[in-house]
Amino acid sequence: MVLSLKWNKKYPDKASVSDFIYNNKERGFIVNIISHIFKPSRIERKDRKKQWKPEMTKQEMWEELFLHVEFMKDLYPKSEGRLCRYCHKPWTYLTRKKQRGTLKPRRRGSQHPTNFSIDRFYSTITYRSGNIVFCCSGCNERKHDSAPDDWKNYLRVLNEKT
Repeated sequence: MVLSLKWNKKYPDKASVSDFIYNNKERGFIVNIISHIFKPSRIERKDRKKQWKPEMTKQEMWEELFLHVEFMKDLYPKSEGRLCRYCHKPWTYLTRKKQRGTLKPRRRGSQHPTNFSIDRFYSTITYRSGNIVFCCSGCNERKHDSAPDDWKNYLRVLNEKT
C-alpha cells in the first residue's frame, strides 16, 4: 500500500491514466457507483433534509445486480444482460479523464446518458432490496424525483385525452 502511494506521487500522469483505464471498465465503474452510495460523507450530510443510508450491504447490492443481469438475459437471450431495466438498452462505462490532485469544480450529473446507474424505484425509500433498479443514467435522470403516484396521474391524463 505504501509502495503504491509513493508510486502514485512519483508518477501522477501514469497513475491518472491507470485510474482512467480502470474506471472505464465495467468492474471499476460499478465499484465506484456502489461505493459512492455507501460513502460515509454522503450518508451523514447534515445539510440535507433526508439522508439515504442504505439498508443493504455492498455484497447484497452486487447480488441484486447479478440477479438483474440474469433476468435481462432471460428477456433478451442474445444479450449479455447488462441492459437498462427501463429502456432495455445496453449500459456504457465511460468517465472523464481526471488529473490527480486537482481541485477543479465537479460538474453535476452523469456525463453519458447511457452509463450504468442505480435508481431507487420509490424515491421516498432508501436503497434496499426490492427498491433498487439497475438502469442507464439517462432513464434515472428522467425519472429523478417522480413517484409511482405521479405516473398514475400522467397515465390518467393521457387516457382522458385519447
